[in-house]
Amino acid sequence: MKQVFVIHGWTYSLDKWYDVCDYLQKRGIELVLLKVPGLTEPSDKVWDIDGYISWLDSKLQGQTQPIVIGHSNGGRIALSYIQRYPGRISQLILIDSAGIPKSEKKTLFKLKILRVLSKIGKIFSYIPPLKRLFYRVIGAQDYYNAPANMKKTMQNMLHADQLIDLSQIKLPVTIIWGSDDTQTPLADGQKMHTTISGSKLYIVDGARHAPQATHTEKVVDIIAKALEAGK
Repeated sequence: MKQVFVIHGWTYSLDKWYDVCDYLQKRGIELVLLKVPGLTEPSDKVWDIDGYISWLDSKLQGQTQPIVIGHSNGGRIALSYIQRYPGRISQLILIDSAGIPKSEKKTLFKLKILRVLSKIGKIFSYIPPLKRLFYRVIGAQDYYNAPANMKKTMQNMLHADQLIDLSQIKLPVTIIWGSDDTQTPLADGQKMHTTISGSKLYIVDGARHAPQATHTEKVVDIIAKALEAGK
């Protein structure tokens, strides 16, 4: 059975991947769900992209030309790994991936906003429902849910995008994107497609940031065909 390694996004649960695993297993494909430190693997440290690259390298040790799926922040980690270690991964599948470099000005602005949000959030600390509503309205739920070390980690991940040069990615890449994604907009997926030579882009109509959870059979079909074509 073919093994494929999955780097999930910014989540604290693997539940949304279980149906994908079941569907693909019926097609002779086994997904290995990697537990990302600080998210699904407990960790109190502040992580940066170098730490995550080393972590991924340890997970892929002993594997010959592994295939990797990266969703959201997991895609950012995978892209950074490939740039550091070209040739170690044979095929990459990105799902609504982070990693599009923004201008340094925009990145610094977003980082500043995150720091300000952290301070503002303290104002509502004694009224949890109001605090949750505040973060939901401003679209920063991941930041709200993150412990202190992962808030700093998230800031480090934004900086990491500046180091990714998509034009240097030289392997078969399949890009899957939800048409209605508001976290990593479709424009990011289209930019990845035009910048990564030879990549293929599949748009999942009506899906948002996690099409593998809401349009599972469609995404499974794309993954299975991509793996078959990559043989």
